[in-house]
Amino acid sequence: MRLWKGQILHLGLLGAAAVLALGVWTRDEDAQLSSQPTQVEVWAGDPDSLTALSFESSSRKVRIEPKKDALGRWYVGTVDKDEPASAPPHGAAGGASSSEPPAPTKHTTSRFLGVKAADDFVKTLAPLRALRAVGKVEGTRAEEFGFDKPEGTLKLTIGGKPQSLLIGGVTPGGTERYAKASNGDVFAISGDIVQNLMYADSRLAERELQSFKPEEATRVKISKAGKSRDLSRVPGKNEGWADSATPTKLDETAGNWMTKLGRVHVQDWVEKPSATPGPDSLVVRVDYFAGSKALGSLDLYKLPGEKGNEYLAKTEYGRWFARVITSTAEQVDQDSASIVK
Repeated sequence: MRLWKGQILHLGLLGAAAVLALGVWTRDEDAQLSSQPTQVEVWAGDPDSLTALSFESSSRKVRIEPKKDALGRWYVGTVDKDEPASAPPHGAAGGASSSEPPAPTKHTTSRFLGVKAADDFVKTLAPLRALRAVGKVEGTRAEEFGFDKPEGTLKLTIGGKPQSLLIGGVTPGGTERYAKASNGDVFAISGDIVQNLMYADSRLAERELQSFKPEEATRVKISKAGKSRDLSRVPGKNEGWADSATPTKLDETAGNWMTKLGRVHVQDWVEKPSATPGPDSLVVRVDYFAGSKALGSLDLYKLPGEKGNEYLAKTEYGRWFARVITSTAEQVDQDSASIVK
């Protein structure tokens, strides 16, 4: 009888301890959830429903046109901006006096192609989630939030519905920006959104020629002047390549050429080349594979330019022609004949 009473007592204490532990764990979890920052949805939507996007400030206008093809979403950006025509004379004061005429400015228009960075940015706008809601800001309080001298206005059409945000001042701490929706509601949004809009031509322009990483390619087919050659990456040698007929026999010449090819990067995008590249200007074509799976291709062209030859690269991922650094492309061009014989 005493034995049973002892067991019942131990079971009771064990149950009480379990209930207490569950309560402590639940409180801890609730505390963690309550400490996590909550976001407020400014408007709903998704990237596929975005049909127009623009930003306008006192010195620039940015327009980003959404596109979509078999490979996915991509974007064309146009930036119109006014910048000082020349730097102030050495030793001159930073600001002009009221009696001096305003400094001359020059107007420039540039267009760029965006893929991954631009798409990641659009995902932050569709839907748009603010870091917190501030409420209505009326009357003299506009100056407090920077709406008396706004940074600019973001406009977009999403799901067929136009939306806008007036970008105000920096929040205390300097990492967020105040933004006022068309209905007058004020939010604190990420400062990166504004930076991406202000400097879209540098922050949203695509910098890569391919969607895949170089190390993903295990085989390439190099074509030049009607001839071709297959190379395979040597197992265990990340930068080592060999003829596919002898896949374990390291070919240093081929490896060096592939290294040079890997240094061909985007300098800027060319929507409409002055002379359309054709077969006669094709230097080399490279098809990339991961095993038997095709990853993409690269066509390298050489064209006469104002200051000598210039090189353009074309890939499926890039959609447009990309101007690449001449010195790097020249090395690929000069050595390509020794790779494809």
